[in-house]
Amino acid sequence: MALTSAYGFVNTANTVDGQIIQGLWDGDDAISIAPLADKGTMLIGADGSALFSVSANRGATITLRLQHTSPTHRLLQQKLKRQQALASPATAFPVTAYDTSSGEGGTADKCFIQAAPTDTKGVNATVREWVLVTGEFNAEIPNG
Repeated sequence: MALTSAYGFVNTANTVDGQIIQGLWDGDDAISIAPLADKGTMLIGADGSALFSVSANRGATITLRLQHTSPTHRLLQQKLKRQQALASPATAFPVTAYDTSSGEGGTADKCFIQAAPTDTKGVNATVREWVLVTGEFNAEIPNG
């Protein structure tokens, strides 16, 4: 029996520090989450025996691609100023990226800004790409 489902970005819940992410750039990768490391590594001994080591690294990068007029872009600029001024764990903030239909996505309680966007001006508007980093991304198990 074939599985039928649907997807719509309007069925997602995405927040930075409790505020809904607004002004996302166009495209299929407006928000992307990538693990910081592989989930483990395989070691094969000289005799062919195998040992899999599970990584304790639960970190991730969260990339937000925003319009320059986005309220979230402004919020992240403010957070960057604070992060640079304090250089303290107190500057961490939560991020949620979650598909309410499929259950896919997750949360990170303590994110920092790893990379700020390049500010470019020209004929057309350009994306503002923010890269956030967390030591622990808690992924949800999608609905079955």
